[in-house]
This record gives sequence, C-alpha cells and structure tokens, in this order.
Amino acid sequence: MKSSYDYIIVGAGTAGCVLAHRLSEDGQYSVLLVENGGDDRSWILQMPAGLRSAFKPSSKFNYWFKTEPQPHLNNRQIDQPRGKVLGGSSSINGMTFLRGNSLDYDNWATEEGCVGWSFADCLPYFKKFERRDGLANDYRNNSGMVGVKTQHELNPLNAAFLQAGQQAGHELTDDVNGYRQEGVSRFEMSVENGYRSSSARAYLHSQSKRKNLTIVTGARVTRVLIERSQAVGVEFLKGGKTIKIAATREVILSAGVFGTPQILMLSGIGPEEHLKKHGLPVVQHVPQLGENLQDHIEAHIQVETDQPVSLNRYLKPHLMAWAGLQWFGWKGGVAAVNQCHVGAFLRTDSTVSHPNIQFHFFPIYFGANWIPNPHKNGYRLGAGPLRPESRGRVRLASADPHDRPLIDPNYLATDKDRGEIRQSIKMGRELLAQPAFKKFHRREDLPGVDVKTDAELDAFIRKDASSAYHPCGTARMGADGDERAVVDLQLRFNGVLGLRVVDASVIPTIPSANINACVFMLAEKAADNILGKPPLAKAY
Repeated sequence: MKSSYDYIIVGAGTAGCVLAHRLSEDGQYSVLLVENGGDDRSWILQMPAGLRSAFKPSSKFNYWFKTEPQPHLNNRQIDQPRGKVLGGSSSINGMTFLRGNSLDYDNWATEEGCVGWSFADCLPYFKKFERRDGLANDYRNNSGMVGVKTQHELNPLNAAFLQAGQQAGHELTDDVNGYRQEGVSRFEMSVENGYRSSSARAYLHSQSKRKNLTIVTGARVTRVLIERSQAVGVEFLKGGKTIKIAATREVILSAGVFGTPQILMLSGIGPEEHLKKHGLPVVQHVPQLGENLQDHIEAHIQVETDQPVSLNRYLKPHLMAWAGLQWFGWKGGVAAVNQCHVGAFLRTDSTVSHPNIQFHFFPIYFGANWIPNPHKNGYRLGAGPLRPESRGRVRLASADPHDRPLIDPNYLATDKDRGEIRQSIKMGRELLAQPAFKKFHRREDLPGVDVKTDAELDAFIRKDASSAYHPCGTARMGADGDERAVVDLQLRFNGVLGLRVVDASVIPTIPSANINACVFMLAEKAADNILGKPPLAKAY
C-alpha cells in the first residue's frame, strides 16, 4: 500500500467492485479498495448450488447479523445475512436477478424528488452492466459485465407454477425485466457458464491486474478521517495494526446498508445525541443517517408431495456426488444454477398502480433455517409486500467498531403492511390450489390446513415471516433542501466534501423486486458521475 490514493473505496461489495473497476479503468487515477472480508474464490461461493453453505451463521463469508426483537413478529430476532467477502452480498445471495418495476424509478424522480433517477435515466445503466444470454433489445443487453441467464428446462414443479398462475387468472410475462413485470414468469439468475456472476467475478477477477488498483482484504475500517468538514482519508485495522491512508480526491463508502452508517457514526457523523451517548465526538450532526431502513418481508406456504420431483431428491449421497462431479468437471448439472427459476409480481387489487406483492417459488421442501430436508419432497412459496410503509433504523451498539450495529427494520408496523402480507398468503394459496398442482399436492405443511381465518393467518405470519434480504435506505439520497436526504443526487454526502456513499444505503424507496440489480445500476451510474462523464442518454 501507498500512503495515499486518489480514491479510497470502503467495502468491496456489489457497488464497491463496480467502482473499483470503473475508477481505475483508464489508468489515470490510483484506487484503493478496502474490504473487511476475504477472497471470494472458493468453490462454495462460485458454485451456484453452494449458496446454502454460505447461508449459515458459521460461514466465514457471512456477517449473519440479527435484528433487534421485532414487536410485530412475536419479538423474534430476524436473520440478516450480509456478505463478508469480495463481492459482498452478491457473493452469497440467491442470485435471483430482477430490476424492479419502471414505476419504482419514476416515483424516485417525481414523488421523492430524485430528478435524474427516473426509469428512462436508469435503464441505460441497467443495460450497461448486463450480459444476458439472449437477444438485445430496447430493454435488454447481451454485452455487459454481469452474466445473466434464464433456466429454460424447467423442473415439473416450476412448470406447474407457471401453468397454475395462468389458471388463477394471471398473465404469463415473457421477460420480467423487460417491458412488462406484472404476471407469472420465469425469473432470471445472475449466473453464467455454471458460475455465480458476483460483482467480484464480473468486475475484478475478469480483468487483468492493474498497477493503479490496490485491493486490501481483512481490513476493518474504523472511521473516515475528517478535517475541516472534508474527508481526507480512512483509518482501518489490519493484522493488529492501525493504518491511516489519505485520499486526495474522494472517500467513497460502499460498506452496505448496515456498514456505511456504522462507519459514519464511528467517524462522528450522525445523530448528535446518539453519538454523545457513546462518547463519540460530534463532527457533524446528521439526524437522518441510519433512518429510513426498509426491507422486504415474506411469509411462506409449503406443500409436501409424495412424488420425487423436487430438488430434495438430489440430496441422496450418490446424486450429490454426481452433481458435484458435473459441476467440478464441466460446470454443468443441477449445481450450476440457483434454486428460484419462477415467480410472480401481482397486484392485490385493481386500485394499486403496479404489482405490490411478489412470489418466490422454490421446488424444494425446506426444514428449519432454509436447510432442504433430504427425507421429504415438496415445494415452497415465499409471499410478501413489495413497497412496505414500515421504516426502521440502524444505530451503534457501542463505540467499538467490532461490535455489530443495532438493526431495527420495524417490520409490519402498519395496518397496510400487515394486510398486504396476509393477502399475499391468500393469493399464494389460491395459486397453489389450481389444477396444475393437484397431482403434486399431498398436504399443506405451512401455514397448515387448520390456519383459515384472518386472525389465524396473522398469528402464523408473526411466527413465520422473515426477511427477503433486501435492506436499503439508511443514507437516503434527495434533492437540495430535502431534510430527509443524507446524500445529494450525485450521492455526495451533504456537508462533508470529498465524501460519497454508493451502495444500497442511498435508495430512497425500495424497488418492487430483489435489489441486487438495482445496486449494480446505482454503482455504474455513480461511476460516470464521479469521473465527470456525462450520463448515458435517457432511454426515451
């Protein structure tokens, strides 16, 4: 490492890897990328089917945060896994690749005041990074950095889902990331040639080593160094040593929805009274930092079948060995793809502007903690609201950077959110009751046939619902004069020069889908802005 760099990027997650590549691309600037986790080049992460191994509290690749007890979920602490590795959560997630609805981004520009972030502004950047295994068109691209594919040969249960959705009166959508999101559809995955398409694989490992890009792993950033309201560098711990590195142009925080506000608060930036409570000097009072936390929540319907058609059948030792041989040998077989190939975006009623509930369908019978049961066959449907009203917050547990932040998503805090998740379960049951599933239905395991009334459904939801793992919003972007905003529309931190936030923290309102594709887009758009390039031309 040198003593100073033009740009220091804190966090090598989805956004950080994109920025490291783009800012060092032409060789003009020196870039330091600092990551607390380790290298991602383990078969557990590269093999799409290995995701369950990374989704364990014992995994070295996973922070495995937990929320504060949630009052509307029987005071349960809800798991919040986050990637602790190059690629961040793109290295451990379920690889379901979804952009969200165009109206989500149009609402950013109109209702949230984020001019320049409409869907017409964002679509060119969605297209810029994707390398889809299909034809390019006005909505899609097949020559970008991140490999994306559709599973064309469907498991019988996945095929039944698409048929049942149409039997229930929903349209079949040809391309859920194209012109029309609403309906039942095949879901795409961030997988290519049998490998997970993480941001680390796409933006770091696919490139030749660059002299002007330094990547440091196993380094915990403890604070941003601020002098006279300007970020001048970072301090981090590595190998038992405290190291300070200067940034001559910018410090860019890409430490994620939990890590970014934690580092800023440890730096003396945040709600004044909270900082004082932990004995931290107040560099800048920013009351909205850590607020606006949003996340998708799902409850689950699970059905057991007496037919050996679910992916559980591959858990027999000889079939697991064969799947491993196929993947290690030629990156093929069941281990070379993810596990969610179909789903749906639906409206609870005609008065809703665009889909407000989502279904993830899995042709798997799960036991506790999402571990597939090797002794049973079945399928699971995750169902939940897409645009929750509930807002939570992130706060420090202490001034010790090793302590985990306090995470309170405040799930299901409003009548609307509780009503929508209840309705999503009803609609999911209706879909799974269609003739296409009749031959596969043995019994409903979750919620169970005895759960019928709204009160019984509400009790089940409080016991069962969990995160869909899409937290965002804790350093919200907004226009000048917007008191809710932590960063401006160029993602520059308000009131601190030379400091920028580029990760899921800046999202003003959660998109109506999984959010990883959104973060890729954000980072690509931010990179042009940081480099002073004109934005890509609006799509329309």
